[in-house]
Amino acid sequence: MNRINRFFWWCAGANIQILQKCPTDHAKYFGVGGTIVFTALMASFAGGYAFFTAFKSIIPSLFFGAFWGLLIFNLDRYIVSTIGKGDGTQKITKEEWKIAAPRLIMAVLLGFVISTPLELKIFETEIQTVVERLKIDKSEDLKDRDVSFNNEFDELNARLSKVESDISDLTNNKKKLTENAGSYYEERKNELLIDSRQKESELNSIQNKVNSLHGYYIKAINDSLASSIISSRKSSRNLQINARNNLRSEKKQIDDQIIALTENKGEAIMNEQQKIDKQITLLITEKESLLDKKQQMEIIRTAKRTNYDNKVENYDGFAAHLEAMSILTSEKSAIFWAKWLLTLLFIFIEVAPVLFKLMAESGPYDDIMDRIKHESAVSEKEKISEINDRINTSIKISTQKNQNRLDAEILGNKALLHKIALAQAEIAELAIEKWKEEEIKKLNVGVNHIINGQAKETSSEAKV
Repeated sequence: MNRINRFFWWCAGANIQILQKCPTDHAKYFGVGGTIVFTALMASFAGGYAFFTAFKSIIPSLFFGAFWGLLIFNLDRYIVSTIGKGDGTQKITKEEWKIAAPRLIMAVLLGFVISTPLELKIFETEIQTVVERLKIDKSEDLKDRDVSFNNEFDELNARLSKVESDISDLTNNKKKLTENAGSYYEERKNELLIDSRQKESELNSIQNKVNSLHGYYIKAINDSLASSIISSRKSSRNLQINARNNLRSEKKQIDDQIIALTENKGEAIMNEQQKIDKQITLLITEKESLLDKKQQMEIIRTAKRTNYDNKVENYDGFAAHLEAMSILTSEKSAIFWAKWLLTLLFIFIEVAPVLFKLMAESGPYDDIMDRIKHESAVSEKEKISEINDRINTSIKISTQKNQNRLDAEILGNKALLHKIALAQAEIAELAIEKWKEEEIKKLNVGVNHIINGQAKETSSEAKV
């Protein structure tokens, strides 16, 4: 039991050695650690199931589930261990809410992430039913998207049905013609007479138009109208004349058929039978061609549908289950509320350790931790102060050394400058003495020159 306690305390981010000295706080941190552990276990189940749903492999799912559980465990442990104790009272203040807000948001997001795969597992039976329905819908959707092929196939079936209907009608007509030639003769003659009368009526109508247009044409010539008008009226008349001639030709053909049918019923019936046989032969040939084409298209359609079915058969992954879950919640309110209750439950479990630490009163463990933190802070500040003092002392010593060195250099420079000044003074005195001697020499030379000149002048004057 002691090992279990120590493990849960460690999961809660507590200092085990200090917590052992505080019996009153054992249960609090045991509960926090247990919540973190069981949340991580649920996350492992959820992650493993989600991975298995996506990849259908057991060993990678176990590995991923363990990895996901450890990841959630580490995040929860970090969130709880960094939240602190709050203000040490059961009341959660605004400041505490502000401080805990980022961690609570993280916990809520983790609650959603953990709850979703577990909800899919809980409603797996209902979801699988919807997934099968989605497979059928998506298969039909894929089949319906092949519009050109489907239209061509429908047109082929429609034409095949029309050909089969025409063959059936012609066969019945031939049978009627064989069994009751007289009846056929009368029906055929009546049909031809009706066509002849219709052509006669059309012929009379168009003949009236020809007569009228011919009158307009003659009148234009007599009135000497413009040649364009005359040409236009002539063209209109000629068009109607051509139409009248065509009608006369068609009416004559019908009348000839009536005469031939009246004069020789047997031959007319045989001709009609041969005509029906030719039509049936052509339709049978077309039917065989259509059947061959239909068979080929059915093979292609079967291959396509098999391909579509194989594609949608794999539509059973995590995304498909999420879509099915969305459909279930939209169709059934009971599942909708059950899903959200589970989600809220997992969110509450995830945020519970943070809320418990904010609401928990300060205990001996917290006091000891505050003291240790304070001692550590003071000790570190003392160390920082000592380091600062050593640095300041070292700076002062270095500064003093530099000052002494500077003073010595200044004194040495003063003595040197003094010597230089004395030497310069001596050099100046010597230069002055030298200059003095030179000037005296120059003066003496000048005086002697003057005296010698005056003497020469006096001697010359005496001689004179």
